[in-house]
Amino acid sequence: MKISKLDKYLKAVIVVKAEGYFVERLINLCKINNINVWNIKYITDGIITFYISPKEFRKIKPYVKKSKCKIKIINKKGIYFDMFKYRKRRLAMYFLIFIFILVIVLTTFIWKINIYSDENIDKTKVCKLLNDINVKPLRNKLLISKGEISDYIRANMYEAAWVGVDIEGQTLNINIKSKIISKEEDKTVIGNIIATKSGVITKIIAENGTALYKTGSYIEKGKVAIEGKIKSEYMDDIKVHASGILNAIVNYTFEKEYLFNEKVKETTGKKRYGTGIEINNKEFLLKYLPKEYKYDINKNAKTIYIFGVKISFVLNTYDEYFLKDIVNTKEELIKRGERDSTLYFENLNIENSKVVDKKVDIIETKDKVVYKVVLSIEESIGEFVKTGE
Repeated sequence: MKISKLDKYLKAVIVVKAEGYFVERLINLCKINNINVWNIKYITDGIITFYISPKEFRKIKPYVKKSKCKIKIINKKGIYFDMFKYRKRRLAMYFLIFIFILVIVLTTFIWKINIYSDENIDKTKVCKLLNDINVKPLRNKLLISKGEISDYIRANMYEAAWVGVDIEGQTLNINIKSKIISKEEDKTVIGNIIATKSGVITKIIAENGTALYKTGSYIEKGKVAIEGKIKSEYMDDIKVHASGILNAIVNYTFEKEYLFNEKVKETTGKKRYGTGIEINNKEFLLKYLPKEYKYDINKNAKTIYIFGVKISFVLNTYDEYFLKDIVNTKEELIKRGERDSTLYFENLNIENSKVVDKKVDIIETKDKVVYKVVLSIEESIGEFVKTGE
């Protein structure tokens, strides 16, 4: 077992000399009974030295007797023994305690402040803001709130999109990322970023304002995702022009039933014509068609108004058709579902978004096939809405 010098000094170590014909047995008994001994050295035949902790030293007496050896403490190392040795030298003890406390106190102060940002951030302005809340070198870090620093800088620097505050030892590190500000953007307009669709949030960054949701949360359409306020427990809420990024996974569903046995409309190519008149949307046909035929009607009308009465002269074109019985196979219905679903998703104009997952579910019953597709797409769903304040 290897222990560093610092550990040995802090934990205290006893150096032991063992004599006897069976010193090897003593070491073996210690190992078998989980007594840690280390730095074992053979001096001569029958004489060894080894290191052991004070706690473990009390446990080896039965094994010393069993191995017919004699042991002797030749040295004691560690802060415990040094303190005990110099316990009567009070002045030295007080001085050591004073130095120890002084070192601890000095480590609680900030000695250096680093500001990391790009060229869009004025570091002089950041330093001024830090002075306003009394954050400076030689300030006790126990009295510094990282949340207060972050909130104050964001509230007073519109160009700061994100502020990270970290304390490493006696150094305060402030990381600031600037936002891209459009020339057309009116930052004086107060408003929120809302979700235009429902979905699971994959990315939410409040460049200005306060994010009300976290990554992985489900947000419903119309809910406020980034509120146009900077909230802090250290100051009153500040209303701002909310800006940021809101991406989410949105599910689009296509579902349609397809029958194995269905009637399909098939035209005969025959056309018929009829005339009529409408008075205030009530139609009077001058020529009726036989009811045993089926027609698609194309209506053309010319309307006039006489003393406030609406009169339309109607000319109807009738395309004759009949219903044909068709028996479909499962494979044919699935191909129709694939074609219809592809056309459906193309009409959604989501080709520039990232497809995360696609699930196809085909349910077959006695008389039909249900073709269902759920497409999961990651897209931007944030939209700025003015609050009117």
